[in-house]
Amino acid sequence: MKAYERNNTLLLGRADWHLLANALVIIYLIAALISGVIQKSGEGGEPVWLTVHLFLLGAVTNAIITWSDHFVSALLWARSQDRRRQMTIVTLLNIGIVGVLISVSRDIQWLVIASAALIVAVISFYLRGIGTLVKKSLNKRFKGVIAFYQFAALFVIVGIVLGVVDAPKNDTDQWQPRLTLAHLHANLLGWVGLTIIGTLVTLWPTVLRTQMDPGAVEKAKLGLKFLAIGTVGVIIGSVVSHPWLSVASLVFYLAGLIIALVPAALLLRRRIPDRSSAWMMFTGAVGLVALLVADILAFLILSSPEKILSAIETHLILVFTLWLLPVLLGALTYLLPVVLGRGPASNRQLEAILNLGWKWRLPLLPLSSVLQILPKMFHIVGFLFAALALGVFLVLAVVAMRQARRVTASL
Repeated sequence: MKAYERNNTLLLGRADWHLLANALVIIYLIAALISGVIQKSGEGGEPVWLTVHLFLLGAVTNAIITWSDHFVSALLWARSQDRRRQMTIVTLLNIGIVGVLISVSRDIQWLVIASAALIVAVISFYLRGIGTLVKKSLNKRFKGVIAFYQFAALFVIVGIVLGVVDAPKNDTDQWQPRLTLAHLHANLLGWVGLTIIGTLVTLWPTVLRTQMDPGAVEKAKLGLKFLAIGTVGVIIGSVVSHPWLSVASLVFYLAGLIIALVPAALLLRRRIPDRSSAWMMFTGAVGLVALLVADILAFLILSSPEKILSAIETHLILVFTLWLLPVLLGALTYLLPVVLGRGPASNRQLEAILNLGWKWRLPLLPLSSVLQILPKMFHIVGFLFAALALGVFLVLAVVAMRQARRVTASL
């Protein structure tokens, strides 16, 4: 195949784009793993700011921006936004992310503001692109599901603003823990939570290889109302230090989660998960329910913003091992062969690489979570289990992406 033919082939363009975009996700995950290991071995404490933001702001945000475009285009039967636009979004996003990581670590306030403003501009550009695709599409069936991504983008903008205000640390400021709590909930429940829940509505049936429940989209639309109200409520409750408002809002969020995902859960009556991607995504969804219950109890029992924040930060690794890592690794295990493969045989080969040893890898994150709940002497072993689970996946992902690149080069 000649060079100009290869450059104008839609399939090859998609695969090349996903190789680049997902390579960024893998790089951030590797950096977060290295940062976490160094921090643990040096101090033995909980994940520090840099580790958490390499994972959430770097890896997770890049994954959301990349894959939401893929899902929105698929659901609307539309072509993805042009590569130049996608490249601009990803480039500017990562300039902003690196700027935030450097500026907060070194306490450079003007760079914090400039980098955060750039990320807000990119998210707004991304949000406008989704709106344009929705307007142009003739298929409106999944418009209610796509609204999850739109609301998520609005919440991350709120979370970024709260983060900028919260960035200058001042231990004597009574507003500090309130703003940090609001920042955490806006980003975790709003940006990440809504994106994951909306994606599971349509992705989960595909992973199980069965049909979506006919009422799934309508239930998701109803669930989104509860989820959005719950997120707004817990942000306000955190800022004004009103624990009962936060508790009621978290209960609303939990109700929205159940409403939105009940149709997906009922699919288990038809088909039990039989692959690693399905099991990891399932355990991640269950983990989110457990975390919400724990969050409700923290607001109920502790009341004080300082104590609630301290409890969350002490057990922050559970957010990763119970929820985020299982969902992210499960989704990538399923999706990477889909977008990088060159046909059934290539897809199966990439899937086999990513699923290597999955039966012994699957219990690592749940075991890590259990050990983190036990007395502190068990925490380091729990962290090592989590690091092993992530590290092995990263190695397999790099091997799979190199294999996909070799196939691309040979065409």
